Amino acid sequence: MQAKLTEKQRDKIASKLIDSNTFKNAPTSIALLQYLYNKTKKGTHLKESIIDIEFFKNQNAGDRNNPRVRVNVHNLRKKIVQFYETEGKDDVWRLNINKGQYQVSFHKNEQAHYILKKLKWSSLLPYMFFLAAVLIIVKISIPQPKPSLWKTILSKDTSTNLYIGDHFGITGKTITRNNGWTRDFSINSADEFYNFIDSNPNLKDSIKPSNYSYSTRMAALSTQKFQSFFQNFDKKFSIRFSTQTSTSEIKEGHALYAGPSKNNNQFLYFFNESNPYFEISDTQISLFNHPVQKDTIFNLNSGDVSHEYAVVSKYKSGDTEHFVFFSQHDIGVSATVEYFTNIDSIQKFQDTYLKNNNHFTAIFEVKGQDRTNTSLKLIEAIGF
Repeated sequence: MQAKLTEKQRDKIASKLIDSNTFKNAPTSIALLQYLYNKTKKGTHLKESIIDIEFFKNQNAGDRNNPRVRVNVHNLRKKIVQFYETEGKDDVWRLNINKGQYQVSFHKNEQAHYILKKLKWSSLLPYMFFLAAVLIIVKISIPQPKPSLWKTILSKDTSTNLYIGDHFGITGKTITRNNGWTRDFSINSADEFYNFIDSNPNLKDSIKPSNYSYSTRMAALSTQKFQSFFQNFDKKFSIRFSTQTSTSEIKEGHALYAGPSKNNNQFLYFFNESNPYFEISDTQISLFNHPVQKDTIFNLNSGDVSHEYAVVSKYKSGDTEHFVFFSQHDIGVSATVEYFTNIDSIQKFQDTYLKNNNHFTAIFEVKGQDRTNTSLKLIEAIGF
């Protein structure tokens, strides 16, 4: 019984056989199947003599002793059977050339149809959910490869400390003449405070170093980003504050710094000592002595909390490494920390700018609103 299929469906079934592995080394069977299928579509009444003349180009087709058509069609039927025993065993609709005929027909494989019809997908749902859960567990249990830019710092062989760039403060009379906490950007440590008092002895009894420092919400945002990133690689870090840290402590292990440069923190010294082409002084960063890039000075003191430059650098310091994030306001540090804790942006940065280098200094232009970054643009990136 001829199956009720559309021409497009029949074409698809025939093409599946022709393009299959079963037929790939049988060019005669492919061509013969295509010929018989095309003639069947046109409604041509196929006889052995017609096939012998049209397909095999035999001008003596009246010779009944020539078995060429019968042999090749027999081989074609064997290929079709072989296909449906292997690659097409689950096909519901099948192509067929009945014995004694040359017309191509189609029929439904009732056994496969019955199996599909009886299959209750609802009964498979628990197994599908179980398989999905197993795949998720396997994926979670397989550790992510460490980005090469972070590989040393993420190593468990050496400890890592995150240093938050906080601000030294003074307690005493404020501008309102009440006792309170005051920030003076020219005083960034107890030593600088007492040097100031030596020059202003009249203030000795009215102000004193505060027993606590001040940090912006940049500290919380950056810490959260680093924590999430490090957790992916089963690595921990300790949190410290720059105003309460000594040089010897910084040298204990790998160091991250996230915070302002205007607080005159100790990482400015390490940055300048370890960078071959950059130096930060006062409120500017200078690019100099580079074999290709021209000398340039960038002003870090934008005076505008919605637009500023941010400096990111990874360099070797003795036997350890530092990864530092500087800017004058929150948006620069927050934006660059987010950039360098995102796997996709890390990979893009490595491939585009680092080449074979593992250390670098980069300058970004950051724009934002309400101390939240809205755009991040790379201005300069120098690997070394």
